Amino acid sequence: MSDFWVHGVDALDDDAAARLAAVHPEWWFSDGDVPPEGAAYDVLVAGRPSLQLLTASKRLRTLVIPFAGVPATTSELLRAHPEIAVRTVHHTAGPTAELALGLVLAAARALVPADQAMRVGDWTPRFVPPTPTMILAEHPAVVVGYGEVGRRVARSLVALDMEVHAIRGSTSSPYADGDVLVHPTDEFATLASRARVVVLAAPATPRTAGLLSAEVIDGLPTPSVVVNVARATLVDEKALYNRLLTGEIAAGLDVWWTEASSADAATGVAASAEPFHELPNVVLSPHRGGAFSLREVRDLRLAEVEKALVTLAGGRAAGSRDG
Repeated sequence: MSDFWVHGVDALDDDAAARLAAVHPEWWFSDGDVPPEGAAYDVLVAGRPSLQLLTASKRLRTLVIPFAGVPATTSELLRAHPEIAVRTVHHTAGPTAELALGLVLAAARALVPADQAMRVGDWTPRFVPPTPTMILAEHPAVVVGYGEVGRRVARSLVALDMEVHAIRGSTSSPYADGDVLVHPTDEFATLASRARVVVLAAPATPRTAGLLSAEVIDGLPTPSVVVNVARATLVDEKALYNRLLTGEIAAGLDVWWTEASSADAATGVAASAEPFHELPNVVLSPHRGGAFSLREVRDLRLAEVEKALVTLAGGRAAGSRDG
């Protein structure tokens, strides 16, 4: 029997441990916010683990975070534990990219005001397009972040016959990835100044904070679209609102400066200090890029976590459970 021990998978779904145990009966599972007695787990599955969970098992070598990105509080705890490797799961990359594309199209073609007009029998948007309304083909687009989400978005925009550029923080010189031209971060402002579409799909880090600055926002061409499926910290909140107020650009926003923390406190939460909700040229989405509430997405997450665990189990040296 294997001595591979995993703690925390039931936080993914009530039956996650049972489902994995049915396929991998040689693995051991435990769960809970408090470490089990005699904790000797090899892998901890948690996004924001407590210090107690990180330190209870002397055999812990890998923290599997069941989503993309490492929360700041987790990064802080891990600094004192360099022996613990981190794996993240990108199961929401597809759904997030799909929403990003939907926001691009909805904002560019002014679908929200057109929909609202049609609901009261008003066909005016057919004859007098809402401001702004634009086409995308043959125009430049910039995707900020060229990871799992960014690559999907970039390929989709290529399929719409856009001239697609991407910003990748880890590159120091431009290169071509098929039909996508990839650039270093210091070229973003120049690229944005001629882009019809700017999609933010980069992680929130000190390097990306405020990347879409007031200067960059003021330099966006008329018309253009800004879509954010990354984090609100990438954007100058007031500058974006003020530019949208002119009607020269449109936006599709899935992430906000203030967000509801749970389904039990989901109403009465103002997403921003600025009244974005009053603007017809903004498509608002309540941070649902990953479609977390869908069973299909939860199944994808468990499948990705399982892949990571299979790899880790294969590399686990035989040893004693008493660790």
